[in-house]
Parts: sequence; structure tokens; C-alpha cells
Amino acid sequence: MKNPLCTPAADRADRVDWSQVWYPGPTRIFTPQELAAAGQDRPSRTLAMAVMVNYALFGFMVMQAAPSAATAALTLVLALGGLIGWQGALRLWRHPTRRGLAVWTFAGVVVIMALVSATVELKSLPRGSGERAWTLGAGAILSLLLSAVWWFVAVYRAHQIEARLREQAEQQRALDMARQLAAAQIQPHFLYNALAALQHWVQAKDDRAAPMLAALTGFLRATLPLFNRERLALGDEAEAVRQYLAVMALRLGDRLRWSVELPAEAARAAVPPGLLLTLVENAVEHGVQPALSGAEVRVQATAADGRVRLTVRDTGPGLDPAATDGVGLANSRARLAQAFGARATLRLDNAPDGGCLATLDMPLEESSTR
Repeated sequence: MKNPLCTPAADRADRVDWSQVWYPGPTRIFTPQELAAAGQDRPSRTLAMAVMVNYALFGFMVMQAAPSAATAALTLVLALGGLIGWQGALRLWRHPTRRGLAVWTFAGVVVIMALVSATVELKSLPRGSGERAWTLGAGAILSLLLSAVWWFVAVYRAHQIEARLREQAEQQRALDMARQLAAAQIQPHFLYNALAALQHWVQAKDDRAAPMLAALTGFLRATLPLFNRERLALGDEAEAVRQYLAVMALRLGDRLRWSVELPAEAARAAVPPGLLLTLVENAVEHGVQPALSGAEVRVQATAADGRVRLTVRDTGPGLDPAATDGVGLANSRARLAQAFGARATLRLDNAPDGGCLATLDMPLEESSTR
């Protein structure tokens, strides 16, 4: 016997779902959390207007074709049917389940036909008359119409929620991959070189060994938990940057001069983790190390009018005209777009008096965790 779990997904998806023949509707039951994540608990105005216009056209055609004696009864039936149909559609929009669709369809048909029968008796339409047949027929057609509308609403809404959840899941996967990639950007050669220098200084009993060990420990303590968060305070990442620059300053000596200026208001800003560290690493690698006489790296931030402006400046050789974004910068731009969309920009330019200037402009949204 063939195990259904071993059947390819494409084959399973292509099979006929016979349950939809006798029990139609959405098969997935959404949790309250999924419904809340999907949002939009009411249909759009465009969809609502399209349904109302089509229902009005249906009612107009029925009234035009109906005998004049049945006009009053049909008007009441159409009005009550529209009210019931709208309420059922709203309920199914908020909770698009197959069971809900079945309940509303059965209850709606029963209620509409009961109202039609009551209206026929109220208007004293004689049995066997054309007016009575028209009213009962209109009620039956209205029941079928509302059943079809409710089925469409339930299926359409279920597909909309599933699409929205898939989109959110893909965004979360992309964010997780970006964080993992950012974590991998703590360059192995940086750690190897720092540890090699530390080992050499310890063996040589160099006085720089103790500061190097303290700076390297501080860097690892600041960066290892860095990428377990979606956002963190800029001040927290600035601490990792200070430790990184301290390690590099011990290795490069007077060739690296650095400063980090971060006012308290800007330090509370929420940023994707690793963003500032990547910019500083690029400044050291491409601005300081190629310069024989060394260079300066200066990190500054300002906060005003609900925005943060962060600059990383080096006094090295500047940008190569043919240079393109590496993995670090491309990853930073992607995570910045995921976090803020078009409200944030990251630009690299040649500074007027030499060197490279990276400018990050983003909204001031305070971090909830420090």
C-alpha cells in the first residue's frame, strides 16, 4: 500500500477534493493570532460597493419583470434578504470557515424562505396565482444567490488571509536569514588576527596583551547576543563598535585614530543589529588599512525632528569609482529596507576633504529593550 506521506506534494495538490462537492468552503481553520496578523477585519470599500451595485441590479431586474401585485412583497423580501446577506458576509469575512459557511447557508435559506412565506400570507396572495409564484420563486433565487455570495466571500477571504500569512512568513524568513548573515559578518580573520596578536604579546610579555584581552572580551560580549534581536538600541551597538575599534587600535597602533560621539537621544533609537558595526568595519578595512600613514574613523549621530542622522567618516583614500556594494553593505541596505522601507536611506560618498563618508538617515523609533 502506498504511503500518502510519500506522495509528491504536486500530486497531492492536483487531486480532486471530493469533500468540496458536498461540503464546500475553506478547509483551513485560522487561529485568532493568524486572523489578527492578517488584519483588515472588514472588506474593502471597493468590494462592498461592487456587491451592493450587483445586488441592486439584481433587485431592479426582478422588480421590472415581476407582476405589479407582487411588487410590495418582493420589495420586502429583497430588503430583508440584503440585510441578512450583508450580516452573513461580514461574519464570514471575519471568520471564513467551512462550518460557518454551512451554518449561514442553511440558516439563511430557512430564514429567507420563512420570510417569503410570511410575506405571501401577509399580502394575501392567493394560492396558484402568478404573483404568489413570482414571490416564492424570487425567494428561492435569492437564497441561491446569497449562498453563492457567502461561498465567494468565505473562499476569497480565506485565500487572502493565507496569502498575507505566506507574505509575512517570507518576510520573517528573509529577516532571519539577514540576521544570520549579519552574525556571520563578524569576520573570522579579524578574530584570528586579534587572537594571534594576543598570543604573541602574551608570549613576549608585551604590556599590550592585557588591554587587548579586555577589549576583545568586551567586543565578544557585546556582539555575540547582538543578532538575536530584530531591533536594538543604537547605544548598545555603539558599545560593540567602541570595543571593535579598541581592538583594532591596539593592532594598528597610531595608524588608527577614532572617536564615537553619540548623544543620549540618538542612543535610544532602534536599529537593525550589526548596521553600524558593518559601516565601521568597512571604514577600517577600506579606509585605514590601505593608508600607509593611517587614517581617522569618526562616528557621529544627531537626532532632531523625529529622525536620526548617523555618519561614519574615514580619512582614507576614498571610494573607488568602480566599487560596488559588498555583501556587508548589500545586507545592510536590505535589512534597513525591511525595518523602515522608504523612510530610511544609506548613502556612501567621497567626503569633500578626502576619505569616505557613509550617511544613514532613518526615523527615530525608540528601542523597547536595551
